Amino acid sequence: MKNSAAIRRLLLPGISLYTIFFVIPLSILAVYSFWTQIDFKMHPGFTLEHYQAVFTTSLYRDVFIRTIIVAILTAIIVVPIAYILSYIMQFVFPHKATLLLNIILVSMFSGYLVRIYAWRTILGKEGLLNTALIHFRIITKPITFLIFSNWSIAITLVGLLIPLALLPIWSSMSNVSKDHLEVAGDLGSRGFQMHRTILIPMVLPGIATAFAISFILAAGDFVVPTMLGGTNGVMAGNLIADQFKGLAPNWPLGASLAICVLAVLIAIQMGFMRLVREVTRL
Repeated sequence: MKNSAAIRRLLLPGISLYTIFFVIPLSILAVYSFWTQIDFKMHPGFTLEHYQAVFTTSLYRDVFIRTIIVAILTAIIVVPIAYILSYIMQFVFPHKATLLLNIILVSMFSGYLVRIYAWRTILGKEGLLNTALIHFRIITKPITFLIFSNWSIAITLVGLLIPLALLPIWSSMSNVSKDHLEVAGDLGSRGFQMHRTILIPMVLPGIATAFAISFILAAGDFVVPTMLGGTNGVMAGNLIADQFKGLAPNWPLGASLAICVLAVLIAIQMGFMRLVREVTRL
């Protein structure tokens, strides 16, 4: 009984913060999504017209599909890179893991906009990447799809999110002893089989967290699409932001969009977790 009471006291601050900063705002958002808006003023009530608009308006459908594709592509690229970097830090250069981690995370100390502008400079028509490729005669003309496109959004998000995805995977992997891998190698489990049957299941919580961070932040970002997406790079975050702070705000519609995006993100995250479990069981 004493242990249970102590555990409840330890959990109380976290639960309180979670309730105040997530559950309550999300509940308010859900309530707003059923209200009506007349002459830019919200009126309490119950209507499904905003949800109907989300699923029947071609603009919203196209933006939702684009958002999911870009977010999944970003997470699929980010998680393996973060996993490989974590493996190198933990098992290839374990004595230099702290130094390597600091080098990777140093970019996070610069501002978010600064990093976005840096990627814009790299990917631009006359940016560093095109200049280097032309200089080494790999291409003769600048690659135009690298800027103001879905590709520029995904590439930039990958660069921004790798440090964040690295932390949970490396944290999980740091609890794995090298002896486990050596024993697995002695038993014939090497290469990809060792990763699939031994290491990935052991660091699965970190992988799941990294995927959730990458996917959710990529799907909800509206700064990167605004600065690097161009006219055809609008994503769900942009639509939601416009409904809350645009020239003609519509909070109930924005709330409906946010709830739908959240529901899709949760469903995809659960599907990813199930897929990883099935693969590791093979």
